[in-house]
Amino acid sequence: MKRLLKSTSRALRNFFRFLVSISSHKKRFVRLNPFARGKISFFDKKNKQFLSLSSRGENDSSTLDEIFSKYGYRLDGMARTDDIYDEYKKIIAIGKKPLIIDCGSNIGAATYFFSHEFPKAKVVGIELEHSNFELAQKNNANNPNVKTIHAAIGPDKGSVDIANPNETNKDAFQTKLSSKNATGSIKMLSISNIQELYPDTIPFITKVDIEGFEGQLFSKNTQWMDGFYLIALEVHDWMLPNQGISKNFLSEHSKLNRDFYLRGDTVFSIKN
Repeated sequence: MKRLLKSTSRALRNFFRFLVSISSHKKRFVRLNPFARGKISFFDKKNKQFLSLSSRGENDSSTLDEIFSKYGYRLDGMARTDDIYDEYKKIIAIGKKPLIIDCGSNIGAATYFFSHEFPKAKVVGIELEHSNFELAQKNNANNPNVKTIHAAIGPDKGSVDIANPNETNKDAFQTKLSSKNATGSIKMLSISNIQELYPDTIPFITKVDIEGFEGQLFSKNTQWMDGFYLIALEVHDWMLPNQGISKNFLSEHSKLNRDFYLRGDTVFSIKN
């Protein structure tokens, strides 16, 4: 009975969200089905296209809502919006592919979004946890411009472990450094390592949502930052207080000629 009530409540909530989304000029993506498990479909009002991604349950459904229903990586509405899209066009105009790296791709929702938004870009999703990685692959199987990699992202090549392997929230896995080549450890790659895999591309966007490991990512070897036109970073000081998680990013950002725009938990760092 409890499960039925919960399911009914969720369905009603999502139905009312659908009505609001379909009528609102501010909402770009309209979620078309209410249930948390299975294929979740959206309608993109801007491009008049349908898209579908798989969900295992509430956590994945919430992630999809963050990216699409709530339009989490919305790039419009900023003073630099036209600059970002113009940079994409400039790279295309010289016969190159813009490179987008999704660090902490989880189930591939943001990877899908960037692939959808910039169809002529090469989009590389990096995901630490294996079951998330497998679903990210599945969700982007029909996107020919996407490559998903099972790895962690960090300041250099090495090995990591999942710091909270028993975490039930699949979008909250944290990373810790491990001894080199330790049994069961996960390989760690740097942004520069990813760039080396795609030498014919031009850096465009790096999205970073790695549950606090950004403290390590921006601790050294940050020369790549100046090459990417846009860095979208979700900060986690709220989750890991008293650790100064954002300190390294802010220090490196301040050395470069870049604009800083804050929207919710996400910092948009844009090259001047």
